[in-house]
Amino acid sequence: MKQFKKVVASNGKYTDANGNEKNRYITVGRAFLRDDKSVCIKLDSMPVGPEFNGWLNLYDLDEDRQQAPAPAPAPAAKVDDDLPF
Repeated sequence: MKQFKKVVASNGKYTDANGNEKNRYITVGRAFLRDDKSVCIKLDSMPVGPEFNGWLNLYDLDEDRQQAPAPAPAPAAKVDDDLPF
């Protein structure tokens, strides 16, 4: 199976810096394309609450996020062996 869309739910509204009211979205899963061209959806979270209207939307994957390497782990802190405890 191949990921081809992200599954997004609207969960309220907000006002941007210019005073425009916009919808707030949260990604709740991924849609996959099977070899037989059927679509299946994997939900990672379930939107609930009064702001959720029951609709889920499919949007293109963020290509830059899909191909970005995982961040390198932070270097281990240096241990000072001269501590008295």
